[in-house]
Amino acid sequence: MNKLTDYVLAVRTAGSPPGPEGIKTVDLVPGEGDITSSTLDGLRTSGLTPEDFRSRVIFLAPEGPGCLVPYTALCGFAGRRVDAYAGGAVLEFSRLDQEDLPDAGRPPGHLMWAQVGGPAAEGIPTVHLDPDGRATPEAVSVIRYAARLRMVPPESAHGALVMLMIVAAIRRRTEDRFPYLSTGAEPAPVTKADPNQGIDLEKIRRGAARHRQLLRAGRRGAEVVPPVPVSDRNERLTRANKVDIRVVLRRLGSAPEAGDAGHWHCPRSSRHRHGDRNPSMTVYKDNRARCQRCDAEKMGPLRLIVDVLGLTPDEAATFILESDRTIKAYAG
Repeated sequence: MNKLTDYVLAVRTAGSPPGPEGIKTVDLVPGEGDITSSTLDGLRTSGLTPEDFRSRVIFLAPEGPGCLVPYTALCGFAGRRVDAYAGGAVLEFSRLDQEDLPDAGRPPGHLMWAQVGGPAAEGIPTVHLDPDGRATPEAVSVIRYAARLRMVPPESAHGALVMLMIVAAIRRRTEDRFPYLSTGAEPAPVTKADPNQGIDLEKIRRGAARHRQLLRAGRRGAEVVPPVPVSDRNERLTRANKVDIRVVLRRLGSAPEAGDAGHWHCPRSSRHRHGDRNPSMTVYKDNRARCQRCDAEKMGPLRLIVDVLGLTPDEAATFILESDRTIKAYAG
């Protein structure tokens, strides 16, 4: 179980608890306008960059379900699930695995709208999660296949965050899909794009993801400046990240598919149904790899170790470089 002091960067918003001493803290303060625009404006003015998310980041949640709005923007900008601190506990969402919950098949016909949580909604199916986050196969089908989903979360930040991540993971396709944040009192929806169903968290997630893409595109056309000497620490991290990722995968207990060196069993087998019996990780020529189930994007050796073993980047570099087998492979 991680502690707050295990993180490098903490992100706060209005009402969040103070960041732990010695850890960099960034404030995500909403701007003006409607809640979607103001949240994305707050993200843009926060100074956060895609590079910040190469380190271990945690969201310090204020009390109440309103915390889901800035948290959604943070996940969209990061391109992955971000750990959170709520109710005095660290929630390790980066390790969450719920999308393989069995369902009862697609509902008959086209399910336009549904609701999870709260009292029964008028005119649309309403399902619930158990207190431990599980759901019946019938409920999973509704959550997974509804074109639009309203979510009525618990009043606590802890419960609301857990519910959001489970629902988003169940609805995952290539990425987590976020629901509408609902009070459960909205009128019955009349169209697929009905704007009166609460806060469209998926719209916020996608807007934050676009902001990340724009920042990356801007950096590609940035002005060339004189080089800055690389620190010993960064040089060590770079050396570790150049080690053949196939060597690193074997150290993690992974193996390639027979006769296919490009596809490997994911080293996070506990996140897969049947332990990743059918290899889901692709190894690319640029020394990166991506599991279709666990990763939002391709990862180099260093990030892979950080995610699989829960280490800091410096610890991951030690794991890679101070192994006899790895050193020999790297030297060869």
